[in-house]
Formats: sequence, structure tokens, C-alpha cells
Amino acid sequence: MKKTSRSRKAGPPEPRACAHLARMFRALAHPARIRLIRRLMEGDCCVSEAEACLKISQPNVSQHLKILKTAGLVAGRRSGAKICYRLIDPRVERVLRDLSPKESPDEEHHRNE
Repeated sequence: MKKTSRSRKAGPPEPRACAHLARMFRALAHPARIRLIRRLMEGDCCVSEAEACLKISQPNVSQHLKILKTAGLVAGRRSGAKICYRLIDPRVERVLRDLSPKESPDEEHHRNE
């Protein structure tokens, strides 16, 4: 009987890789941070832009960005008085694209009526 790639069992994942993955998912475990990442998927963003886009306070944006930065998902660079952020972990973009619904809940609700 020929073995397929599905029948092969990979060894257990490295604890370090699992720890990084867990940090990534914890960092994404808030709707505001997911919205922030989605904004960063469009390009670099300064705190003031994120504040206006997400309609949350500047201290709140900064706190969410700190969590994303600590998790290694975003990086900031100073531009004068502003700090602009960008995504640095391409896996985050793939995860959000793969797990996001193809249509909004409102569109799905109207379609099912």
C-alpha cells in the first residue's frame, strides 16, 4: 500500500515555534488589534491615522500597538514627532486572509432571509 503525504506523521513541533505561535494568536485576540492589523495590511500607518480610522483613543491605539510590537508582528519607526508602524510578520496577513469570512455578517444575514 502506497503511503501518501497525509499518512506521514510529522514529529512534534518545536516548543519555541509553538510559543511564538501562541504569542501571535494572543496578540490577535482582540477585535481592535485585528482591525489595526487589517489597516496595516494596506500599508504603513501612524498612530494618529490609526486613531482616526479605528475611532478609538490615541492611548488605546498605542496600547494595542505595543502588544502587537511585543509579539513581533509590527515594527515602528519615528518620523519626526510621529511613529509609523508596519507589519513585519507576513504570516499574520495570511492567517487573517484565510480565517476571515468572505462576506460580512450583514451580507450573510440578508442572503439567508
